[in-house]
Amino acid sequence: MTKQLWRTITANVFWKGLQLGSTFLLNIAIARAFKAGGSGDFLFLIANLQLAVAVAGLSIESGLQYYGAADNSLLGKFSLFSFRYAGVAFVALLGILAALVTLHIVNPRMDRLQFVLYGAGFIAGSLLFRFFSVLGYGVRIFTAPAAIEAGGNALLLGLLGLHAFPVFFFSYYAMPLCCSLFLFGIIRKRRAPLFAPKDDKKIHFPSLLRYSGLAFLSNLVFFGVYRMDYWWVAAYCKPGELGNYIQASKLIQLFLYLPQLIALIIFPDVVQGMADRDTVRKLVGYTLLIYTAGIGLLLVAGSRGLVWLLGPTFDQVYPAFLRLIPGVYALGPLALLAAYFAGRNRVTVNLYGGLVAVVVMFFGDMIFIPRYHIMAAAMVSSVSYLTYLAFEWVVFVAFEKASSAAPTAS
Repeated sequence: MTKQLWRTITANVFWKGLQLGSTFLLNIAIARAFKAGGSGDFLFLIANLQLAVAVAGLSIESGLQYYGAADNSLLGKFSLFSFRYAGVAFVALLGILAALVTLHIVNPRMDRLQFVLYGAGFIAGSLLFRFFSVLGYGVRIFTAPAAIEAGGNALLLGLLGLHAFPVFFFSYYAMPLCCSLFLFGIIRKRRAPLFAPKDDKKIHFPSLLRYSGLAFLSNLVFFGVYRMDYWWVAAYCKPGELGNYIQASKLIQLFLYLPQLIALIIFPDVVQGMADRDTVRKLVGYTLLIYTAGIGLLLVAGSRGLVWLLGPTFDQVYPAFLRLIPGVYALGPLALLAAYFAGRNRVTVNLYGGLVAVVVMFFGDMIFIPRYHIMAAAMVSSVSYLTYLAFEWVVFVAFEKASSAAPTAS
């Protein structure tokens, strides 16, 4: 691993840590303000909207990230395309959500007009923030997205502290759009020369859509692996159990931030051939060491510590988290391997691995959750994550051997 790469990673840890800490505090504040049942309903709605973001985006951000890192001169054209895409998505979503509510396919626990406007705005804003985040990463602007999210979380925390709940909900749904516009302003200012008109440069949409299509299938499958259990728990468990399980899953998300940060940083280097397999191996090792320390702290805190943080209605979070620990050790290396294969234009590896894991998740949840509830959901999730990692690691090792043998064969 080069010194430059290490310096880049360490320089971004502070801002990502600030974002991570603010997200954690916001999650605690939501849990305390709305208790297990109320926070479970709200976060389950957000999970559904995030699924809609994944579907509406078609993983275009993956194509933007790949081709943006390969050719920075297209930054201006990619930015204009991002605004147009999000605008079309917003208009389409207004119609789709209105139809779903009118036909009673969806029955939100809030004013219907608010649901349509807030939902469409949240999804379109989230799409735009994804697009500009990856475009920023492609031109080496790594800290801005995390810093902006941390500021947004601080504002939401302040609103919860003031018990301004209507303003909090409006701000929560509007925050992705506001953050997107702020992020675009930073990118536009820092990389102004790249926005100069270049008539000879055009987006090759067939290549963009081909890469994004494969990434979309892969990301959709991963979303199923990572979120399918929410829907099974919602169907077969009480609202309080759903709230507890979502909080246990939120703890897992804390561990994902570091490898995701590293993956975003090394992705441009992988695309440009500056990060090799030894770098990935070393980063996997460092991630597992840090995970061990983090898990140790949570084990020391124990059930009493988590109940003290989240509130007395969250007494099932710790037992569920214990059953998710094996999955934690799988998700960290998995994020790095997925970024490596995506950077090498081997997105199909991520897709096939996810399909294997989602089959394990589906049948495991179907068989065990109705009887054993959230504890079964946690154990099945761990097994699914480990299955996904095993597939990717086997392919990684095979790819490594094939690449090492190639010069000899020639």
